[in-house]
Amino acid sequence: MKPARGFTLLEVLLAFVLLGAAMGLLIAMLSNGLRQVRQAQDETEATLYAQSLLDQIGVLEPIVPVRRQGEFDRGRYRYELDIAEFQDPMPRPMPTQQQPVAPAVAEGAPKLYRVALAVRWGTGQPAQQLRFATLRARVPQLAQAAPR
Repeated sequence: MKPARGFTLLEVLLAFVLLGAAMGLLIAMLSNGLRQVRQAQDETEATLYAQSLLDQIGVLEPIVPVRRQGEFDRGRYRYELDIAEFQDPMPRPMPTQQQPVAPAVAEGAPKLYRVALAVRWGTGQPAQQLRFATLRARVPQLAQAAPR
């Protein structure tokens, strides 16, 4: 009869060490994945709140130069809105003796406004904030015609 052969204590300990290291790596990967999912969820919510606020400008509220702050979701998200008149980047032509300089913008032409919105959450670290910028046009109110 042959003697029964089993695992030595050293082999069992080595197997447990390898199993523990593999489990530690797996848990770290799952934790990192959950953190990324949470960050993506926060960014998606912030984007939806920003979109709803930007959609109101020019429709439900007038486009006027303003700087204001507020919050969404009972203070979880904070925003800073800045609306300012946009300066035309096109340089004005130099006047010549034959042709005087015409006004850069015709009377009654729409004015452009730059709308900048910053949304922050958590501690407001760079990974916890989003910035949006767009241009909106507003037609100025023309002088009302005199009654007949």
